Amino acid sequence: MTMTSYKSKSSKQLKLFVWDSDDVLRDYTPGMICVLAHNLEEAVKLIRERDGVAIGNFPVDKFKVIEKPEAFICWGGS
Repeated sequence: MTMTSYKSKSSKQLKLFVWDSDDVLRDYTPGMICVLAHNLEEAVKLIRERDGVAIGNFPVDKFKVIEKPEAFICWGGS
């Protein structure tokens, strides 16, 4: 999914935006960001409001949009 394809789309239906790559909130291991929002702008705004430092610590344009049932498993580690 590209940033431009979800940038201006607006919908009443919520979507789950997921960032989960090696470059996401990396410390000793990769992190993960999940945001339930109507569009990408709202998702990024919610991340900024929750943790402004996170904005510079993940590739904003590399996300997945989940619109159907799906499970995510994220192991911790060092």
